[in-house]
Amino acid sequence: MYKRILAAVDNSPRSDRVLETVENLAKLTGAAVDVVHVGASQVVYDTVVQVEDEQEAQAVVDNALAKLKEAGVTARGELLTGLRGDISSIIVERAHEFGSDLIVLGPAHHTQLGVLVGESVSEKVALHTPTSVLLAV
Repeated sequence: MYKRILAAVDNSPRSDRVLETVENLAKLTGAAVDVVHVGASQVVYDTVVQVEDEQEAQAVVDNALAKLKEAGVTARGELLTGLRGDISSIIVERAHEFGSDLIVLGPAHHTQLGVLVGESVSEKVALHTPTSVLLAV
């Protein structure tokens, strides 16, 4: 069924559900898992500012890998960086590069304004990838 699953995680509680879902699917199908986290940056005037500390961002990947490996799942992880508005395209690009046949991520919670201007990473991923997408809620 699935051979390679990309799990996009962040530092929210939703990532626990993503990892639980990926663990179950990987065990069921024998799929390998690629864990990615995008350490976002933001342009402020003419300066690029990291939104998340690099050590904290790496810890998100390391913790996810530890959970999956402890459960006996074959997994590797990568910390990616990019502008906040490019997160969805970075995830889609990595899934393509890895040959992923499933992307699992959590739905993002936004303010009403954020929803109106289309800032949902999960929605953008689903709209711009030929790969199957599973939202773990």
